[in-house]
Amino acid sequence: MNANNPASGAPLRIGELAAATGVSTSALRFYEKHGLLGKAARAGNGYRQYPPEAVERVGLIRLAQRLGFSLEQVHSILGRPGEPLDHEQILAGLQARLGEIEQMQATLAAQHSGLTCMLGKLQAQWQLSSCLPLARLLDGETAAEPPTAQRKANAR
Repeated sequence: MNANNPASGAPLRIGELAAATGVSTSALRFYEKHGLLGKAARAGNGYRQYPPEAVERVGLIRLAQRLGFSLEQVHSILGRPGEPLDHEQILAGLQARLGEIEQMQATLAAQHSGLTCMLGKLQAQWQLSSCLPLARLLDGETAAEPPTAQRKANAR
């Protein structure tokens, strides 16, 4: 096995860890600074040296980010680097994130419905060569027919 191969068990320099994980060296330094990644040992020349397990840890961090977790949430779910993962903590974090996503979906569905309704009513109003007053849009009143007083004024 190659000494630069994470599977070899040899420590990895920051560039090697970056290449193995597809993460920039600045991101790795950030993860280390904020406690997401364990503090790297230093070689005699001052280079950071990460244990091979850091590849898996960075992979977990990136996976959590792709799933929408903030780095603060990742830190609380994964715990301290080098310690065993708490399965209950991971499950609780996943369930909480799923709840957040479901709430966002409900909010987006309501917004979609409101926009679809507004779009339809505006298009219907414009087909009648009439504009819906902005005040009615802001109040949420988007009826396709103008109010009786406005219809009378338009008839004159």
